[in-house]
Amino acid sequence: MKHSAKKKIEEEQRLARKKRTLRWSFVAAFVLLIQAIASGFVFLAACKLGMFPTWILAVMAGVLVVLLLISSLLLFAGKKENLAKNFRRFTGIILAAVMTVTSVYIGNVFGTVDNTIENITAPTTTETQEDVAAVMQVYVLNSSTVTSLEECKDLKFGVVGGNDGPASFAAVTKLKSDLNPQLKVSDYKNINLLGIDFYHGDVQVAIINDLNLKLVKDIPLLANWVDNTKLIGEIKISTPELAAAEKANPYGNYDKVVEIKPATSAVENIEVEPFIIYISGSDTREEYFTTERSDVNILMVVNPQTKQILLINTPRDYYIPNPRSSAGTKDKLTHLGIYGVDYSITGLENLYDCEINYYVQINFTGTEKLVDDIGGVTIYNPESFTAEDYWYDEGEITLNGPEALAYARERHAFADGDNMRGRNQMRLIEAMFNKVTSSPTLILNYQTILDDLDGYIVTNMESDEIDALVKMQLNDLATWNIQTYAVTGWGGMDYTYSAPYQELYVTYPYMSTVYKGQDLIDRVLDGETLTEEDVE
Repeated sequence: MKHSAKKKIEEEQRLARKKRTLRWSFVAAFVLLIQAIASGFVFLAACKLGMFPTWILAVMAGVLVVLLLISSLLLFAGKKENLAKNFRRFTGIILAAVMTVTSVYIGNVFGTVDNTIENITAPTTTETQEDVAAVMQVYVLNSSTVTSLEECKDLKFGVVGGNDGPASFAAVTKLKSDLNPQLKVSDYKNINLLGIDFYHGDVQVAIINDLNLKLVKDIPLLANWVDNTKLIGEIKISTPELAAAEKANPYGNYDKVVEIKPATSAVENIEVEPFIIYISGSDTREEYFTTERSDVNILMVVNPQTKQILLINTPRDYYIPNPRSSAGTKDKLTHLGIYGVDYSITGLENLYDCEINYYVQINFTGTEKLVDDIGGVTIYNPESFTAEDYWYDEGEITLNGPEALAYARERHAFADGDNMRGRNQMRLIEAMFNKVTSSPTLILNYQTILDDLDGYIVTNMESDEIDALVKMQLNDLATWNIQTYAVTGWGGMDYTYSAPYQELYVTYPYMSTVYKGQDLIDRVLDGETLTEEDVE
């Protein structure tokens, strides 16, 4: 009787253990399945990102499989229920949980990086798709009580003729139709002359092409335009309206606009073929890009096979033909950016007799964020100076984001002004490039870097081209030979396409330095490795 009861108890215990084992098997299998799914997710995200060489992907796959096997062994190993078995199971659950969370997190990072690169290579714009050939903005002084266009019908307007004549006439035509057929309008040869009468009260309303407003920082009288005026209206001119105004324009002769197509031409294999990138620095802190003056104009000539990079700086005030001008009228290089990056590119292509393949635009905020996100940069500073309350010692210095931006912007502290600023900008670019390419672990910080740069940097490079370059660098971890060169010139006052009938400061090119720049570009493209002596 006792024997039968004992046997029954043992049988019940056996069945209980079997049920516990079965339940645990389901739990363990579920945990392993979740880890396997998460591992597959991160691996597929890495593949989709396209930045990792095959050997890195193979190592990643191997590590994920090994960790999955370890989790399996820990979760299923051992038949006897004891403390060691329970500890192994606990360890297996912890490992599986950590791997699942880590894989999902890293997979999401890869996905975010991929999406951000797509945003950078297909930049967001605030412009609409409507047909707008020109935008004319209407201003009054801050002291005026006028707050809308409707209140201006009996006031005297001022417009700019010359190159802006057709757009000004189209705007006036619209205002006469909407407000007053007898609208009083005076035309001026340039925005400076209009500004004088506007500030003196001889005209109460100023109609300005929005492109001209990007020039005001170069005109002493109008430098504080934004603070002294208020915008009360905007008039959009369509292409047909502008064409009609060109035929009927009463505001004198003008330099007919040349519309150009996209100026860049991509290479077929960016990992092999040499290429040229135009680096444009915008004098703005605004998020997302509109056309703006380009205060940094650097060509980066890259030969992936020889691992050679040549940086060529062109001063912002360089006096060159503006491709927008049908007459070849000269302008400051910085002004070309007002009409779009393709005009800057075409102007530089004509200057250096080369073909630019890509462009990268970055503004002040983007520069600060990039330097901070990569942990600062170390450069050799050849001359001590002060800029924006920062002191820069001669010799090797380490800079954070704000310090790096102030360093790159300063020109008044140097005898050769803009020329020295250009060389410092190239030193900064070289330091950032060296930091990124010599620190493969920065790939782990790509999400932060790209998230911070989203909206402050744009490029026409395709995302798969960026992926290919990163993959190439991760694959060979090569050290690049970077050389820098700056063309120079002498300063003077002259008339420009963008601000006709008034003299502005310009830099006349020393053509001997331009010809040397052309030669250096050709030598890098042809596979030659440059030395410091070559760029002196």
